[in-house]
Amino acid sequence: MEEAKKGICSKCKTFFYIHQHHILPKARFGKKGKRENLCPNCHTHFHQYSNKHTKNGENKKEALKIWTTWFKTVSVVVTILSIVFFIIKVLF
Repeated sequence: MEEAKKGICSKCKTFFYIHQHHILPKARFGKKGKRENLCPNCHTHFHQYSNKHTKNGENKKEALKIWTTWFKTVSVVVTILSIVFFIIKVLF
């Protein structure tokens, strides 16, 4: 496993430990391809968002559209609030 590195999240611009997120799911489309640095919160939120909005997980075009929509239009506030609600739901 790679050592955690600090960096700036491409989504919320916070300086924190970052995850290398594969824009196209590596399980379906392979390990090569564009990646983005995301903080753990944004990374988790994106996966929750994509799971909720995916109709055909094997469709590369759909995967790119979901990423673009989330990255460009879903606000950071929504990202943070969804993580908070998720944590509350898990803990209580």
